Amino acid sequence: MREVFQAERGKAPEIVAAFKTLTKVFEEAGYTNLRIYVDYAGPMDAVVCQWELDSLDQYFTMERGFFVNPDENAQSLIDTLNRNAASGYKEIYEVIQ
Repeated sequence: MREVFQAERGKAPEIVAAFKTLTKVFEEAGYTNLRIYVDYAGPMDAVVCQWELDSLDQYFTMERGFFVNPDENAQSLIDTLNRNAASGYKEIYEVIQ
């Protein structure tokens, strides 16, 4: 799974910081191979957070729960992403090998 964000110009560090917080939540949920990438070539201010999970159902249940009555920390994370990202999307892949 990847979440790809195009940060507002110069706001990639804020998105990276938010993803660092989010990866702690994912580690507690048992997700593995967590990585955060920033652009080297291609669109500037791109930030990618990547991880592996065993169950899409588990992931989507956790994600829906995250946005229902978020606590102060979750709301701060949501606000940071909304305030600093121009756009974003998810990519879902099946690991074959």
